Amino acid sequence: MTCLSDASAFASIAATRRQLQDAKVSPSELLEHFFTRIALRDPQVKAWVRLNGDAARLRARELDKQLGAIASKTALFGIPYGAKDIFFTQGIATEAGSRVLKGFVPQDNASVIDRLHAQGAQLLGKTSTTEFANLGTPPATSNAWNPAHTPGGSSSGSAAAMGARMALMTLGTQTAGSLSRPAAFNGVSILKASYGRISKAGVIPVSETLDHVGAFTLSVEDAILVYNALAGPDARDPATERLLFAPLVCRECGPLRIGIVEHPYFASADDAILSACQQAMTLLENAGTSLQPVGMPDSFIAANAAHQTVMMAECANYHRETFTRTPERYGQYLQEFLREGMAVSAHDYLQAQHCRARYQAELAAMFDDVDILMTPATQTLAPHGLERTGSPAFNMPFTNAGVPTLTVPVGFSSSGLPIGIQWIARTGNEQALVDLGMRFQQLTDWHTLLPPVCRQ
Repeated sequence: MTCLSDASAFASIAATRRQLQDAKVSPSELLEHFFTRIALRDPQVKAWVRLNGDAARLRARELDKQLGAIASKTALFGIPYGAKDIFFTQGIATEAGSRVLKGFVPQDNASVIDRLHAQGAQLLGKTSTTEFANLGTPPATSNAWNPAHTPGGSSSGSAAAMGARMALMTLGTQTAGSLSRPAAFNGVSILKASYGRISKAGVIPVSETLDHVGAFTLSVEDAILVYNALAGPDARDPATERLLFAPLVCRECGPLRIGIVEHPYFASADDAILSACQQAMTLLENAGTSLQPVGMPDSFIAANAAHQTVMMAECANYHRETFTRTPERYGQYLQEFLREGMAVSAHDYLQAQHCRARYQAELAAMFDDVDILMTPATQTLAPHGLERTGSPAFNMPFTNAGVPTLTVPVGFSSSGLPIGIQWIARTGNEQALVDLGMRFQQLTDWHTLLPPVCRQ
């Protein structure tokens, strides 16, 4: 059997899968290994709000009996994972970081939880989030690399848990920048698929036409395995019916054309971030990738404002009944946000959606000349303190457009905080992103480095 103290044996889903297939570790042993990591590291990081405990152990014993028959057939068999506390989990409380849902236990699962269960993945527990995954009061969760800094949000716990290697994948969501930003801040990878690629059914919404579901992983190779398990049509979410699904593959691809976005909006990033992104692109250029400067569509700035209008209106619509009845149960920020959303007129909402549609069409046209766009993943390094989670400004424009993005680590600041890059592709072209990401991670080792909490 594999020595469970050997962290390198479980450094990725791909590596762990080989251990399971060769029967060098059982699902029960793997589960306990990660529960031990959580016990050692989470007192500092505080990424988890509740663990699955006894139920997970009971299921692990059932998986032990199936190891030989299933491990080679499903990519995520036995893989321990966490889920942001807005995903419905049958029999496990789902509270969304709120007083409103305190003690709420769903009677069914989110669709993606069901898909992971069918694969034989093991749910470790639920991870922290800001209140209803909005920009309200952050949880007490710390950055995986420096506990004095934010992990980002709203998928705070999922990103920090992955950064601290307390799971092999963690589910999160993004309405503005809640996947890409925390991934960058915690030095992990995130493939945010096209809108509608992964079902939102059973996930507490922020904004119906903006929300995306995704999974934090340590590498792009792992992101491919998880995407293939989660993506595809779901009758519970009509948005998933609009795109033809094809699984992603790990492959050697030809040269890619990358457009380096040059716009004042993105030029405000910290110097350390701009430098790291430039070095990453130079490395790829030397490896055969072509680079060219590009601008942004004329509708870009107006579409950013439209995103906020749509997000407020749709969030207020979801909470309207509960908020009208018991507004005091919401935090101060969310109270103000919901009141603004309720004041959005039908005219303003429709105008915002029209603006988004124009922007989406103009952005799509840019991919006639390039395969992928590049921007920094964040405007700043992870801010000091836990009172704010950082700005989603650099991610929001591409969430707004519903296009796929990939964020991977590209270095560290002089103070030791991770830096991420953001690549963007045409709707439905996730394959180009993982092609580029795989190539980059074959050339670098940023995604393999361990934070101090893992070295103690």
